[in-house]
Amino acid sequence: MKPFSSLLLATTVTLLAACNATPTTPISLHPQALSDTIKDAETSGRIGAWVRGRIAAWVRGQVASTRPDGVSNTFTENMPAWNLIHLKEAQALAPNLGQGVVVAVVDTGIDLAHPAFQGHLSDPSTWRDVVNQDADPSEMPTAYNADYGHGTAVAGVILQIAPNARIMPVRAMTADGSGLVTDLAAGVDWAASHGAQVINVSAASGVDTALSDAIIRATAKGIYVTMAAGNDATNRVSYPGRRAVQDTGALGQYAMNAGAVNADRTLASWSNYGNLLELSAPGVDIATPLPGGGYGLASGTSFSTPVLSGTLALALGQPYKTAYKGQLAAQMDKTGSDLAPYNRSLYVGAMNPLGSGLLDAGAFLKSIQ
Repeated sequence: MKPFSSLLLATTVTLLAACNATPTTPISLHPQALSDTIKDAETSGRIGAWVRGRIAAWVRGQVASTRPDGVSNTFTENMPAWNLIHLKEAQALAPNLGQGVVVAVVDTGIDLAHPAFQGHLSDPSTWRDVVNQDADPSEMPTAYNADYGHGTAVAGVILQIAPNARIMPVRAMTADGSGLVTDLAAGVDWAASHGAQVINVSAASGVDTALSDAIIRATAKGIYVTMAAGNDATNRVSYPGRRAVQDTGALGQYAMNAGAVNADRTLASWSNYGNLLELSAPGVDIATPLPGGGYGLASGTSFSTPVLSGTLALALGQPYKTAYKGQLAAQMDKTGSDLAPYNRSLYVGAMNPLGSGLLDAGAFLKSIQ
């Protein structure tokens, strides 16, 4: 059995604890070696805790989204990030807001009772806990664990982008954001065979054929798979995210990886980059739900990844030109905005360290209609 870890920040990620936690010890994985373990992006990276404190309890009736009518996001903290990707424009172009689209979150599970998810989950018959081999993918905290809540936070970001999408919760990691690569692969397979149209994988591991094969099987079905670039502050995108750029065929066509930027368009200090980075999105201090009915600020490529997932859900929830069938990832890349002017120090010689730049959700939705 092979272990893995969630990408709270994508390479050696430790969650930002709301309770003065000591960062968990990251699992060191040689990038070229077969690995039994996987971690969430943050636990495998250099970010430290991924949650910067709990902000408040969830307010009854709270809507975590900008709306086509211009109503401000309930999370005022996120407005600079969403303005950066032109989310208001994207949602206006996609008034179904992801209706009918199922996005699987293969992660640490989610808080199924959180008000943010009521009416926003897939049919319970599609839920899965791969770790415990049952149908209850709830977040399962230990007595003290700083990583608790990673999957809940990831799912919450998706619903801010595509409020009418449905989240399919698949628990494949333990509360500390780690686990077996074989479990993560099984989680991807489960999602692909139970109706997911987008699969979010905010995790990293060493090179592993079981996980690669699961992602290949999913993309061969025309399912989009989004993955974190990692949080090691290196010019090498973590595995499996880099496969999205390395591979041709269905995997290259339907898989994507995400780096993270600050509100000023500079690359987050811990985000991975390099010639295998595909696209970046906001991933610093993103307000999002946390277990127990509250919310907090999360950072990491684990949280820029669901921005791509939500944007894909917006597109899949609308009629779009037939020419773009199977080409949404490529078109999202083509409509990205240039990050070079804000990150000159990263550009050395002919190297393109930031791929297609910054996600422009508004330009992307406009281009496919």
